Amino acid sequence: MKLKRIIATFCLALTWFIGAAAITVVQETDKLVYADFETSKDGRPISNGGGLVQLTSYQESPTLVSRYKGMEGSNPPAPELVRLSKDSPNKAIAFEYELLAPNQYAGVGVEIHALADKDGRPVSIDASQYKYLSLQLYVTGVQSIRVEFGTRGQGVPKSNANPQMIFKIKPGLNTYQVPLKNLSQPSWADVKLSPKDVLKKLTSVSVVAFCDQCTLTKGTVVVDNLVFQN
Repeated sequence: MKLKRIIATFCLALTWFIGAAAITVVQETDKLVYADFETSKDGRPISNGGGLVQLTSYQESPTLVSRYKGMEGSNPPAPELVRLSKDSPNKAIAFEYELLAPNQYAGVGVEIHALADKDGRPVSIDASQYKYLSLQLYVTGVQSIRVEFGTRGQGVPKSNANPQMIFKIKPGLNTYQVPLKNLSQPSWADVKLSPKDVLKKLTSVSVVAFCDQCTLTKGTVVVDNLVFQN
């Protein structure tokens, strides 16, 4: 499969580093390992709390729909569970995406629930005591990535835009830190939310490849080791 060949090519030299990093974050007591994708359920990736992991997409034009490719036959659509090299036991999630033009805006992302849903509804955790979210990313195509923090069904007002942070992507597989104190909503958000309130009742974290004033963009996203830390 094309996606597996891409991952094997760029990650072979990083096997030892990733395995060591995964062990470190599990052992630290002042960290919450949100999702390292070492566990699956019914063949699908899940978060460390057993939460659903699913692909999402959006676009301005109903006729120029954003496309993605992940785990074949999954419903709801899921990213693929992959090993970063044949010699490494470490797992990550990966998907391919395509953003079409002309669109004023479009995106494809992966939404990672904190815990397993209960009676069909998201369940929250309190992540407000942490200063950063650390995560490992490999991204091609877009120049920047967006990480969103969501709460749903927890008494926090509903908004059309979550607290989020956008940052530039470097070549290769890298670890990024998202300072939680710097989260904000875009100016067009219909309801303004306190990031602290969302983090206190956090139900999901999303990683999104996006474009504004889009040109045709294709790429791959690999995500691993989401860890809240101080």
